Amino acid sequence: MNRAEMIVTLSKWKWPVMGVTAAFVGSMYTFGFNRNLKLQASTGNEDASGSLGLRDLLQKLIHSFVQGPKGQEKPPLSPKEASEILRRNERRTDVNIGRVSYYESNNFASNSPSEDRNNEWLFLRTNGVAFGVFDGHGGWQCAEVIKHRLPFYIALTLLSKVDLNLLERDHLKSLTVDNFVSSFQQGKSQTGESNSKVGYTLSQKQEVFHTGPKYLVKNLLEKPFEDRMPIGESLSLAFTQLDDDIATEAIPVRVLDESFATGVSGACAIVSYVEDRNLYVSNTGDCRAVLGSLKEDGSWVATPLSIDQTAANPEEATRLYSEHPGEEGFVIKNGRLLGQLQPLRSFGDIQYKWDKVTHSHVLTQVYGGPIVPPSMYRSPPYLTAKPVVTRHHLQPHDKFLILASDGLWDMLSSEQAVGLVADLLKQKSENRLSKPADDTSPGQGVLLEQNAATHLIRHALGGNDHSFVAQMLLVPEQYRRMWRDDITVTVVFFNSNTFLSKL
Repeated sequence: MNRAEMIVTLSKWKWPVMGVTAAFVGSMYTFGFNRNLKLQASTGNEDASGSLGLRDLLQKLIHSFVQGPKGQEKPPLSPKEASEILRRNERRTDVNIGRVSYYESNNFASNSPSEDRNNEWLFLRTNGVAFGVFDGHGGWQCAEVIKHRLPFYIALTLLSKVDLNLLERDHLKSLTVDNFVSSFQQGKSQTGESNSKVGYTLSQKQEVFHTGPKYLVKNLLEKPFEDRMPIGESLSLAFTQLDDDIATEAIPVRVLDESFATGVSGACAIVSYVEDRNLYVSNTGDCRAVLGSLKEDGSWVATPLSIDQTAANPEEATRLYSEHPGEEGFVIKNGRLLGQLQPLRSFGDIQYKWDKVTHSHVLTQVYGGPIVPPSMYRSPPYLTAKPVVTRHHLQPHDKFLILASDGLWDMLSSEQAVGLVADLLKQKSENRLSKPADDTSPGQGVLLEQNAATHLIRHALGGNDHSFVAQMLLVPEQYRRMWRDDITVTVVFFNSNTFLSKL
C-alpha cells in the first residue's frame, strides 16, 4: 500500500474511529467521572487556568481532529456557506402585544429527522402570548404532538368559569383550537388523526378513554374556582392533563398506531407565557429559560427562570427518593432514572409511567422482553410531566428571554448565552454590522449572524473558530449525534423605551 492509498484508507475511518473515541470519553463523563466539569464552546475568551477535565479534553480532541494538519489554510466551508446552512430554519416575527416586541428563533438538527420542536402562539381570549421549546427523545413523535396539542390545553385552562359554561352549553361538539389560539407559525395544526381502517382514529380513542379537549372542559368545570384559575395552576394542569391523555391514548386498541409511537417516545417541554407584565415559565425536563437584564452600570445579568430536572438537581433526586422509598439504590442509577432516562420529568415515556400490569402485558409483548427489569419496576409511575412553574414581574431592565433545548446548554452557560445576545444587540445598535461574509476567515469583530438564535447556535458550534464550526457542520449524518445534539433556540425581546439609550 503506497502513501496515497494509506491516506485514503485512514480518511474513510476518520469519523468512525473518532466517534468511538468521543463516545468512550463521553461515557466516562456519564458514569460519574468529573461530573462538575462542563463543556464550554469557544467564545474567544477561554479560561487560562490550565485545568482540564474529561469534557474539556473531549472538546480539545474534537478540535484537534477536525482542524486537520496545522498547515491547512482554508476550511472546507467559507463563512458565508456556513451561515447559509445555519440560517435555513431561522425566523424573526414581530409581535407587539403587551410587553413582547418580537422574537427570533432557529433550530439546527443533529438527528434525522430532528427530535426538537418549537412553537409560538397568541391566546385570543386573554391576549397573552406563549413560546414553547420541546426536546424529544427516542423519536420525534411526542414532541410533534405536544407542539400542536399543548396550546389548546393551555388555552382552555386559562378560560373563565363563565366561558367554560358557555363552551359546554353551545360549542362542545364543535370544539376546535382555532377558536382560541392563533399560531405565529404558518401551516395548519395537526391533530394526529390516523387514517387506518383497522385501528381507531385519535378522536375515536378519545371517546373510548374520555381524553382530549372535550373532557378537559368537563374536568375544569368541576374545579372550585370562580373567575379564572390562577395562571400557574392553569399551566400545570394543561401539562399534566395532556400527558395523562398521551399515556392513556397510547394503549393499543386492536393495533399499534400513532398514539402508541407518541407514548413510547418522550419530550421535555418549556413554555413561557406573557400576560400584561407577568412572565410565567413552565418547565418539564432539561430545557432552560434564561432572562437577560441590563443593569444601570451597563452590565448584564443572566437570571435562570427554570432549573434543569436531572439527577444533578438535588431537589429532584430527593423528590424521587421520597416517592419511592426503599428503591434508593436504583431509582437513580448512573445519573439516570432507573439507569436509563436522563431527564427526571418528561412527557410520554410510558415505559416509566404505566402500571405494572399494562406495562407487562403490552410493552413486553411488543418488544419481546421487559424494557425495565421487573425487579426494578416496583412502584410506578416513576416519571411525571408535572412542571415547575415560576413567575416573574417584568421590569424595564428586563430585555430578553432565551428559551432553548439542552443541545445549547450543553455547550454554553446561561451567562455566556446572555452575554452573546447582549453583544449582538450592542453591535447592531452601533450599526457595526459586517458586510456579507466572503471566503476569508471572520475576525473577532465581524458579526456573521443578525438573528440572535442563529448567533447562539453558531457559538455553540465553535463561535469565531470558523474552521471548527465548518467541520462540525460537515460531520456525516450517522455520526452527528456523537458530536452534537439537536439545538432549538427562541429569543423573546421585550419592549423598553430606555433600551437603546443604555447600550
